[in-house]
Amino acid sequence: MSVTTVELTREQIIANIDRVTRARLGRSAADVVRAYRAGKLPDAGRVGDALVLADLLDPSDSLQSATAE
Repeated sequence: MSVTTVELTREQIIANIDRVTRARLGRSAADVVRAYRAGKLPDAGRVGDALVLADLLDPSDSLQSATAE
């Protein structure tokens, strides 16, 4: 079995999260991740794949500098 490693920059991670959250919820990555971290995202399962990517970021990362609200 071979192992594949994928490296993403912070900006690439946030761009992927933003693409998914805007398409599925109509909300920015920053808004969705902030709501999720506060326990106020009602249907987190709809963007679970994006939230897994968000776990790769530092918990204090606000995503503000990489996304437009």
